[in-house]
Amino acid sequence: MGTNQRIRQWAAGSTDDHASLMAYLEEHPGDTHELIAALTCDERQVEAGAAAVLVRLAGKSPARLEPFIHRLFRIAGGSDHQAVRLAIAEALPKLELGSGQAGRLAFVFESWLDDRDPDIKRAAMTALVALVPQRPSLGPRIRREIEQRAEAGSPTAIKHGLKLLEGLREF
Repeated sequence: MGTNQRIRQWAAGSTDDHASLMAYLEEHPGDTHELIAALTCDERQVEAGAAAVLVRLAGKSPARLEPFIHRLFRIAGGSDHQAVRLAIAEALPKLELGSGQAGRLAFVFESWLDDRDPDIKRAAMTALVALVPQRPSLGPRIRREIEQRAEAGSPTAIKHGLKLLEGLREF
């Protein structure tokens, strides 16, 4: 079985398989590109598992994902798979982004605010706020966007928006 197949098999598996994949990637960091490729393999279960591992990897070793920022940006702009989008929203703000990259990513997340899925909207709002420390000049724009979305949203959206606005006080 080749590396690509093994990574996809672990990604499609259980949480224990995801842990095995994380351990494998720690030993073979050069194969991280296979995890990124699995995010767009057109197998929903594999994509969802790869997304879960992406989040874990971003939390544990964000620098390992930085060489793949451009690919992750393309995935963020093109994926319609909820699990992948949620993972991107959680993982990318943890990476060391340049100010231009943070700004471009903010545009992607702002476009997600018009999604029908409330989980995507909530993740996009959270991701936008997470970008502000890397690019403080985004603060006023993101604050206005969250205020508008919270005012027009459901009680849950209002509560989430107010909580996020607390995190923007210093910006």
